[in-house]
Amino acid sequence: MSERPVHTEAELVELIRAIDVGAPPQLHGRIEAMVAERAGHSERGWREALGGRRATLGARRATLAGAAVLAAAMVALVVALGAGGPTATPFVREASVLALGRATMAGPHESAQARGRLTASVQGVAFPYWEEAFGWRSVGERSDRLAGRAVTTVFYANGRGQRIGYAIVAGPPPQLHAGAVAWRAHTAYHLLRLGNAEVVAWLRGGRLCVVSGRGVDARTLLRLASWDDGASVAV
Repeated sequence: MSERPVHTEAELVELIRAIDVGAPPQLHGRIEAMVAERAGHSERGWREALGGRRATLGARRATLAGAAVLAAAMVALVVALGAGGPTATPFVREASVLALGRATMAGPHESAQARGRLTASVQGVAFPYWEEAFGWRSVGERSDRLAGRAVTTVFYANGRGQRIGYAIVAGPPPQLHAGAVAWRAHTAYHLLRLGNAEVVAWLRGGRLCVVSGRGVDARTLLRLASWDDGASVAV
């Protein structure tokens, strides 16, 4: 299948965002800003040249071509800088894909040592036990690697047949910027929609956590993600 062509500056920015290379998030942000700035300057140029009249199709295409060239150059820069740099930080969208995947193991049980959490954890950050408080029971688990980092995902299901995944990524967390932000107990929860799935991403115990599900509203995911009886981070 051929790739979908890029028609607008916004799509060019989205293309940059989707690139998974070994470059820091700050560099991706700088690239997006450069593309946006180039697009803005070009649009002002059309308006001045045409005396405020609507841009012609030819002028529009020429501007998009210029933006595309800039985007291609920036992509090359990211690849060049990332090739010899540290392992790329996993993006929220990549972790959410795992959270929407399939389990490869049976789900963990509630910990006998700590009420309110499961036996599964990632670098001291334990998965919550939601069955008693919310009716979401652990039904599966899987282990993966993103950009060289371990990712553990626990899957939950409720009595209505809804299913969600909760992924925790090992290693230093990325900086979170995307999506609407909801604050709960001094923690910023980032709410996004990727395709037909709702996603909540946040940092807990210094680790990136992502909860995602199809057919489950963002309010429910936020309520689950922000629930903490004091046992979600292992001591």
